[in-house]
Amino acid sequence: MTLLPPALLYFSNAILFISLFTRLPSIQESLGVDKAVLGLALLSAPVGTFLALPLAGRITDRLTPRLTAVIMLPIVALLSPLLTILPLPGFVFCFFLFGFFRTIFDVSANMISAGIEARTGAKVLSRSHGFWSIGLLVGSLASGFMAEEGISPPIQQSMAAGLVFLACLTVFLVTPADPPAVPVARRRSAYVLPDRTILLICIMVFGLCIVEGAIYDWGIFFLREELRVDPALAGTLFAAFTIGMGLTRMVGDMLRDRLGALALIRMSAITVAIGIVLLVTSPSYIFAGFALFLIGCGIALAFPLAVATTIALGKGQPSENLAALSLTLMLSTIGIPPLLGFIAEHVSLSATFLVLLPCVFVSFLMAPVAEGKRPFRLRKQ
Repeated sequence: MTLLPPALLYFSNAILFISLFTRLPSIQESLGVDKAVLGLALLSAPVGTFLALPLAGRITDRLTPRLTAVIMLPIVALLSPLLTILPLPGFVFCFFLFGFFRTIFDVSANMISAGIEARTGAKVLSRSHGFWSIGLLVGSLASGFMAEEGISPPIQQSMAAGLVFLACLTVFLVTPADPPAVPVARRRSAYVLPDRTILLICIMVFGLCIVEGAIYDWGIFFLREELRVDPALAGTLFAAFTIGMGLTRMVGDMLRDRLGALALIRMSAITVAIGIVLLVTSPSYIFAGFALFLIGCGIALAFPLAVATTIALGKGQPSENLAALSLTLMLSTIGIPPLLGFIAEHVSLSATFLVLLPCVFVSFLMAPVAEGKRPFRLRKQ
């Protein structure tokens, strides 16, 4: 029962998310825009994230993580089918709301997992995110099948939304209410500004996080346009990415105990770099599937390690620290979707992924931050 609430929430959220992003080619076609314009449209969600972050920690503290999660995720689910049928202005507005409410949900879901670790002493954060990866696997396979069978994106997203409602209802009914948060006397600023520690953590995982976003945004496009695979096979190959992510996250808590966070970040960066090179040079879809599997393994522990490090080393309220972490990551990556969309449209989809390699190298260099150490030690002359 310990893992049940985060497992259901992360799993259903992933189904909703991947069902939408694997149908982006169809949505792009219905919108009648090119990849550069689509990349700009996708920027509306980070704007929603930016505006939600001042409220995310406060709402989570006021309502408790459990209640916040089961309110916010159904709102996101209601918005999801609209994204598949609205014209471009409506898509931009609804995607803005999608990012806004999903951000508040993300903070509350991470607080649920962190609270379980604090109460029980058992490390569950990585496994909680592992159920996100399982949801991505199930969702990408189901999405490929539905696309091949001609099931329209609005119907598919409505089915995913129904699963979210069932999951949230189950969490609400079977888990006890959280104790109310202790009021904080000090006056809180509108935006929780990151301190030096959180800034370093964000730099550490920046390269890995933008690769994850690039796979979500442009991975299906790469498979469909560069390798010329059909929708069902594209969904199956994308599942290799989610399998790698899921398997790694399920053993991530054990790896964190045995190997340490520093070694995991460096291994993750190396694995992602190898995966990107293999992906863009793949002679066949089999090699592309293996490359996506490696990338999934590599990015799997980036955000769970960032959350764990923030909770362990951050000062003040954990919810505020997580909001500051999300804010900083969002600001650092806010221009990435339109930039990658421009590169994909005017250069190539392969170049879209190759330009991320220097950022991955930065994550490798910054790995000591995961254990509270300085990223660079200057030798005395």
